[in-house]
Amino acid sequence: MGRPRNLNPERVHYTTLTSKPSSSCPPATSKCLFIKQQMIQGMRTKRFTDRLPSENQLAAAFGVSRMTARRALVELEAEGLVERIRGKGTYVKKPDPAMGYFIVQPSRRHAETLGVSYTSRVIELRSLEKPPPMVAEHLGYDGMTILARRLHCFDGKPVRYEIRHLRGDLCASVLFEDLEAVSIHELLVDRLDLPLTRVWQHITAVTLDTATAAVFGEPVGHPAFHIFRTTFTHETPVTFVEYFIRGELAFEDTFAPGRTEPPPGLGFGH
Repeated sequence: MGRPRNLNPERVHYTTLTSKPSSSCPPATSKCLFIKQQMIQGMRTKRFTDRLPSENQLAAAFGVSRMTARRALVELEAEGLVERIRGKGTYVKKPDPAMGYFIVQPSRRHAETLGVSYTSRVIELRSLEKPPPMVAEHLGYDGMTILARRLHCFDGKPVRYEIRHLRGDLCASVLFEDLEAVSIHELLVDRLDLPLTRVWQHITAVTLDTATAAVFGEPVGHPAFHIFRTTFTHETPVTFVEYFIRGELAFEDTFAPGRTEPPPGLGFGH
């Protein structure tokens, strides 16, 4: 989708890369990722607020081919961080005012908001030699993972079913924690020193199948929200979780329209 204003390339101001990095770039297989990381960092620090350097400028600044520079920009566009306009350039993607109005609160905080009691039950906690293919794709990792299945309840009634996979190389100690008493978010941030900096999620309305309906104690076909979520520490995916949340459960929150990231403590789940 094009930008809603005419842009004269000669009048667009942006920060260029004035010098190459002091050390050589990583090996060829990592150069694309390295450029992406530099661009993401530049957007976060507001160094780039509108137009990004061109393919030619990136190629010259990082000593790579134009094809590698183009691939980095294409991947940034695929991740929804920028938009590329043919004949004009690559631009930081502005927040869509129609997005960001569905922030899922942590279960414990949601219970406090509703004035009900919160409890959770661990259904399964174990290590897997390898994650399922879909999980491996989202985590970008196919080594040992931790599987945690939990049921979150309000006043004793199941409201959220959680199926979570965590990278074993980063989160193995979760196996030895009491997940009915402590938040996984707090474990990752406070004990494992893994700041949760970004969340990708996909939400759909579904009806429960036989197995999932049994977990909730409801008939097959009961309405629910189905959420897939990947949480990152910087650019590294740390955990992939699948949630089923009762469809009749009301969501209420207060936040600033246009935010691209949830406030601290929101949006990661417990």
